[in-house]
Amino acid sequence: MSKRVSRSEITNIANTRITKLMSMSEEQAAHGDADLARRYVDLARRISMRTKTKIPKWHIYCKACLTPMAPGTFTVRLRDHKVIMRCTECGCIKRVPYLKEQKG
Repeated sequence: MSKRVSRSEITNIANTRITKLMSMSEEQAAHGDADLARRYVDLARRISMRTKTKIPKWHIYCKACLTPMAPGTFTVRLRDHKVIMRCTECGCIKRVPYLKEQKG
């Protein structure tokens, strides 16, 4: 007979595993092992989708090729009140507005 696990316990376990996998992927990207870094991001995304939890905002990755946005894997430019991040692996662009931070 198995014990029923509550939704909050599942969410807590998923969050710790996602955070651990994303930090491991950033480490591997910094050391130059891009394939292993992408694998860790893929596993974190699968856990996130299965448990319906979100990946924290500070763990940024390329949506196209799943490369974690660690130093050396992307370029950052500021332009027209946006932060423009370009993946060096696939060339995918992510734009994030920063107008609110500039006014406040």
